[in-house]
Amino acid sequence: EYGKQWYQRRVRGCAYYPELVQSAVVVDMFPVKFTSALLDETCAGLLLLDIENLKSRKEASDLLANQIKAESERNFILSNLLQVKGGGWKWRCNLEIISQFTEDIRGYPDNVPISSTKSLFLYGGASDYMTPDRLVTAQEFFSAAEFQEIAGAGHIVHLDQPENFYTALRNFLEKHGSL
Repeated sequence: EYGKQWYQRRVRGCAYYPELVQSAVVVDMFPVKFTSALLDETCAGLLLLDIENLKSRKEASDLLANQIKAESERNFILSNLLQVKGGGWKWRCNLEIISQFTEDIRGYPDNVPISSTKSLFLYGGASDYMTPDRLVTAQEFFSAAEFQEIAGAGHIVHLDQPENFYTALRNFLEKHGSL
C-alpha cells in the first residue's frame, strides 16, 4: 500500500512541476479517492495471521485465500512476509501503522491542477481498480494521457502479464524519447 502513497506524490509532482517530469507511467491506479473497505479488511486479515507459528508462505496463502481471491495478489502481498533466521516470520512493512492510516492511503488530494505530462495509464482488464468513471476522471486530470488495458491481468499487471506489460511500457517510453 505504500505504492498508493508514492503514486499520490508523483501525481502531484506531474501536476505542480511539469517541467521536471518528462513522462509518467501509472499502473492500475487512478486519481480518485477509494472508498472500498478492501484495504482495511486486507490489513485486518494479515494482522490476524499467526506468523509466529506459520510453517510456510504457502500456509499463509491458503489461510488468506478466502479473503484475497487472486493468487497473484496474495503472492505479491506475501512477498512482504520474511522468514526469520532461527524460525518464525515477520512482515517487511509495518502493518500496524498501515492499518491505522488506511483512509489516508486510499485518499486523493483535492484541487490538484490538470497535468499536461505525457502519461501512460496501464491497467489490468480483470482489475477491480479500473471502472469507467475512474477512467474519465484520469482523462480529466491528465490531458496528455494514453490508456491501455492489459487483457488477462488483474491489479498486479506486471506479474499477471509480464510480456504484455513490458511491451506496452517499452513502446510508450520509446515513443516519447524516454529510452
